[in-house]
Amino acid sequence: MSKNKKEVQDINRKATGEKAKGRSQGAEVWYRMRKNKGAMVGLVVVVLLILLAVFSDVIFDYSKQIAGINTKARLLPPSWEHPFGTDGKGRDLFVRVLYGTKYSLTIGVVATLISTLIAVPIGALAGYYGGFFENVVMRIMDMLSAVPFILMGIVVVSALGANMMNLIIALGIVGIPKICRMTRAAVLTVKNQEYIESARIIGLKERDIIIKHVLPNCLSPIIVSITLQVATVIISASSLSFLGLGVPAPSPEWGALLSAGRDELRQHANLTLFPGLAIMITVLALNLMGDGLRDAMDPKLRK
Repeated sequence: MSKNKKEVQDINRKATGEKAKGRSQGAEVWYRMRKNKGAMVGLVVVVLLILLAVFSDVIFDYSKQIAGINTKARLLPPSWEHPFGTDGKGRDLFVRVLYGTKYSLTIGVVATLISTLIAVPIGALAGYYGGFFENVVMRIMDMLSAVPFILMGIVVVSALGANMMNLIIALGIVGIPKICRMTRAAVLTVKNQEYIESARIIGLKERDIIIKHVLPNCLSPIIVSITLQVATVIISASSLSFLGLGVPAPSPEWGALLSAGRDELRQHANLTLFPGLAIMITVLALNLMGDGLRDAMDPKLRK
């Protein structure tokens, strides 16, 4: 009888979004996310990639990969000794692809962090105050959004110069409109709620209301948007590096590896296959994790 009662309570909780008794909000999100197999697979892959990026210098002796050309080991096919084969200079492609995780994830995370630190305050103020300030902010975001993501990145990198830091700055700038719009939309949904009105009535400062009451209740869509933005930035960084406007050689950024292997595509497809798979797996894992977070943080979206 108690088992049936518990099942009914679980069903009601799923339908209403009510938290389990005695369970914190973070624990409830984790409880829902664990039930999403795709999200957990994405989370495991992302955690492994982060560990690989953090400890890449410990795992690999990358100095051997930039020491020079090994003509005896040029363009070898995949084998036990070289699982991904070797490139045109005799360097182990397996090591270069795995070590490239450090570059691609760093670019994705730092550029998204720059976008977030700029876009969230601006979007929150625009959504909360509205009026003339909101119109000005949103028209600026419209102008930035009118230029394609990659094209804006090309313009900024071309102006600043092609290196990793300038690539991060460029992608951080072009990522602002999306997060700003998401933040504004989230703030608009909560700024007229009763608890916000109560905070105004008791005399809290506008700044405190935004920081302590508005933004904390907008975190769910913002966090999901940030997670998905990292995937978009990684693709864009790889695209710019492929065009020669990203991380310069001999750094093994995945887009640069794709660019280096395109001349040998017909005879040695492994040179582009494995960097491409690395990009695909990373982006897919981030998207799966982002979708899982969205469902876990907003139970109304669950089927």
